[in-house]
Amino acid sequence: MEGVWGIKGHRYWIAVVFFLMAGAVGLWYPALSNILPRYGLGEWAVIIFMIPGLCGFISPLILGAQVDQRYQAQKVLGWIMWLGAGFIFMAFYALENQWGAGWFVGFFTISALISAPAWSLLTTIALSGLSDPGKSFGLYRVWATIGWMVAGYLVGFASLDFSAKTGQWAAGIRIVAGAICFLMPATMPRGVATGKLSDALGLGALKLLKDRDQLTYFVTAFLFSIPLAAYYLYTPVYLAELGVSHPSYYMSSAQVVEGIAMLGMGMVIGRFRIKAILLLAIAAGVFRYFFYSMGDLRWLLAGIMLHGICWTFFYEAGRVFIHRRVDEGMRGQAQALIGLVSNGLGGVLGLVVVKALHWALLPIGGWTLYWQVLSGMSAVSLVVFWLGYQGRRKGLGKTGW
Repeated sequence: MEGVWGIKGHRYWIAVVFFLMAGAVGLWYPALSNILPRYGLGEWAVIIFMIPGLCGFISPLILGAQVDQRYQAQKVLGWIMWLGAGFIFMAFYALENQWGAGWFVGFFTISALISAPAWSLLTTIALSGLSDPGKSFGLYRVWATIGWMVAGYLVGFASLDFSAKTGQWAAGIRIVAGAICFLMPATMPRGVATGKLSDALGLGALKLLKDRDQLTYFVTAFLFSIPLAAYYLYTPVYLAELGVSHPSYYMSSAQVVEGIAMLGMGMVIGRFRIKAILLLAIAAGVFRYFFYSMGDLRWLLAGIMLHGICWTFFYEAGRVFIHRRVDEGMRGQAQALIGLVSNGLGGVLGLVVVKALHWALLPIGGWTLYWQVLSGMSAVSLVVFWLGYQGRRKGLGKTGW
């Protein structure tokens, strides 16, 4: 293909895959809490939202280890996108035709198990293929934000906020994304296969926790991801209760701010210490839910927009931070560990916690008390990171990585 078309291996394909992969998920994920009740699966919402996180315990570290030690990451990602596409299509087809919860949950779980390593793999490909990830990663990652935004506007324009068609459309986009994965720059394995079962399973990544700053980031990511679960689970519901007919439109405003933040991420990383950047991001998460608690649509919109800052400068800048800190042969596993801690451990526990709080607090103090408690939980993450992170102050310049 390279000899015929002369297009294989260019870095711009990374941006295209970011756009398509995020757009595919953005079609159905923000609307899922409204889609499920439409087809009689409203009571299954928390369990279904937990499935991707539970699957994140299994496959990301294993595949992260394999691309570090044996296989080219872009080829693995391509096959992941193709295989996952078939099962996500069947899941939403079963939902639309009301085959029952078992069929939807079964297909959805298989798709989630296959797809769990995808984001970590794509991040590894991007960070490994860029000469200065701190400066340029945001310029590529922003296309995921744009893809998510376009998906949200498409869902609203086509009035699919409550339709299973969103998942079926997503499957088609994933097939295209899978093909383009094979055009991205080759990301060769840099680690050494030791033959140990623990290394093959990716458990060697746990050694990253011996470093105090890295441990602090992972612990903070875990704690911060617990209240974050309510953003995806209950923001669409809250918007609907406030009379918004197309919640996906409103939630896409977070991606507008996220996109701007992504474009400026390189400048921010170049000028400020990582501790200041991550503290700013966590503070944005604290004020996000505090604004929610105001009970007014304008304040809610402000909180949604703060989510864009929160996500960019904690999770995405954090990925650059970890990439710079770890050995080349551990970078795939390091990105997988971020996903396991945040989407896996934090995400699954978060869904349980925010659901329990929703059940306990709404009868007492309504949405106001609920969001205030979540704001307080986010503040705990702020204190943990502030006290735990030390930073490298010698030999790394102003950024203090």
